[in-house]
Amino acid sequence: MTMASRGASRLMLTMFTHNRCQLCVDAKEALQHVRKQVPFEITEVDIKKPGNEKWFDEYKYDVPVIHVNDEFLLWHRVNIDDTIQKLLAIQKSAK
Repeated sequence: MTMASRGASRLMLTMFTHNRCQLCVDAKEALQHVRKQVPFEITEVDIKKPGNEKWFDEYKYDVPVIHVNDEFLLWHRVNIDDTIQKLLAIQKSAK
């Protein structure tokens, strides 16, 4: 496996959230279960922080929203089994 292909199969999740979001808390918990089966890195973006106006305008009624490798993956609720299958498929197609 080359360095480029290793990087291509790496899963980078971005979770768009804000601090008063119970669905976001639930999603984080579900993602911990997903991560046991499919490794990934995750970054959180608080859509209410200054500089994130674009994301606030886009997702203010839909958090949590999760992107993988800069592409939309899901929103609102994380179904553990479905998310594992989606991530495995993305990872496989990137190899």
